[in-house]
Amino acid sequence: MYLFVLKNGPCELREVQRALRLSTPSLAFYHLSRLVESGVVRRTEDGKYVVVADISADLLDGYVKFGRQIIPQFFFLTLIFTAILAYYAYLVWRLPLDTDDIVTIVYSLSIIVLWYETIKIWRRLSS
Repeated sequence: MYLFVLKNGPCELREVQRALRLSTPSLAFYHLSRLVESGVVRRTEDGKYVVVADISADLLDGYVKFGRQIIPQFFFLTLIFTAILAYYAYLVWRLPLDTDDIVTIVYSLSIIVLWYETIKIWRRLSS
């Protein structure tokens, strides 16, 4: 809930309820009220909720915030290794089949695992 308000700026109760697929507005109100009581969110005069205390550093350990986007730090590591693999595959692809191809295959499988873990972390943030 906090992350939704942080990412989307001032939000109304129903907007939060619909976006987070909560069953009732009272459930959204309950959670937003808890955030208001803790002092990290406040309700404006026009009924919108805004973040007043940025606790994202604690909440987003392992993530990087770019404007409104929140990206797992693991994503950058995965992207770098994917680029290295692409370059290496380009260099090796033109050569005859040898042990370098086995290294490329093992490295490729490692990259697949990295992408899987990155996507899993990213989905955990949005749930």
